[in-house]
Amino acid sequence: MTNYISFSTFAFPAAVVAILFTASSCKKSSNSPSAPAGASIIQDTINVQSIIGTNTDNQGLDGTRTGFVDLYDGVAYTQSEADQKSSDIDFAYNYHGGGCGSCRFFENVTSMSTRTIYVAGFSTVTNTQLVNAAYYNHVTVGAFDSIKTAANIDTLFVKYNINDLDELADVTNRQTDVSVGNVFAFIDKNGKKGFFEINDYVANVPDGDPAPLTLTVKIQK
Repeated sequence: MTNYISFSTFAFPAAVVAILFTASSCKKSSNSPSAPAGASIIQDTINVQSIIGTNTDNQGLDGTRTGFVDLYDGVAYTQSEADQKSSDIDFAYNYHGGGCGSCRFFENVTSMSTRTIYVAGFSTVTNTQLVNAAYYNHVTVGAFDSIKTAANIDTLFVKYNINDLDELADVTNRQTDVSVGNVFAFIDKNGKKGFFEINDYVANVPDGDPAPLTLTVKIQK
């Protein structure tokens, strides 16, 4: 299973698909050690901006945008800040970039390192895995809201059979920019399991717009 959304009414050129979405070969099992019963979680709110601007150099990267995400510490960094904290970075948020002029997605550092210059200054290439768990596993917002302990996170991974995670996850339908699922599951760069929810956003903003999202993150401590 690849964790990006495909729609039969919308097709990319084969070369673009091959370049952008070759992440499916590096999946990670969710069979990480379970958290002790009652162990705590960390909850944060992260405001992120798309790293893709209107400039035509640097593969469209706008290095001033806070789009490089550290899930455990609950922070989003600019590119230069992320260069200094590369071992902390899980993924970047991307709107209408990466060869896909209608996509809104999260992409991890391993995938970016193979196809972009965005993380060329990183000394550590992490490999956080994620999935749109609302779309693929039918995880509800209510289930996300129910998370109070680290053990709750383990329980949801089992209950919803969250086994296949990937390097990239779509947020929206690639034609309409309508959300296809607001709850994402992940295993971060240090093996910590968690979920995050995306809040409401403005759809179909122009190319180069920061297209901000707010993420509510719950991760095992």
